[in-house]
Amino acid sequence: MLPAGKSLRTLREKLGLTMRDIELSSARMAEKYRNEEFSIPPSRLSDIETKGVLPSIFRLYTLAVIYRRDLRELLAWYGVDLNNMAADLGMIAPPRSHVSEALSALSSVQVPIRMDPGFDEHRTTNLGRIGGAMGVGAALLSRSIRA
Repeated sequence: MLPAGKSLRTLREKLGLTMRDIELSSARMAEKYRNEEFSIPPSRLSDIETKGVLPSIFRLYTLAVIYRRDLRELLAWYGVDLNNMAADLGMIAPPRSHVSEALSALSSVQVPIRMDPGFDEHRTTNLGRIGGAMGVGAALLSRSIRA
């Protein structure tokens, strides 16, 4: 797999965009949002593409817009796969129950093949338990039960 910077450069070149194009487009984004963090000077873009410099969230968003790519795809190039969120939620257990919207934007989720017999849809429960071995991925299932 290509490192993220090289993937960004390959994509830019495939789209026929120059570093100057990125500079001008990102300047329009910065102006629109009145935030210079969205701006990407050619020197910074070069560092991102060739030296492994990590772009800020603002610049990564700008690149996603300019390159017409989903931000989740670019994040995954940097090792942040939002589809892992369901599994990762099981690593931390807040002391109080709460409504969570953390899984609402996932593009995929694993659903358990068996339900924990102790699951009661009328009570608050640890979502990690209801799916047995599948873990928190069962959140989608619990949402569909209430619907």
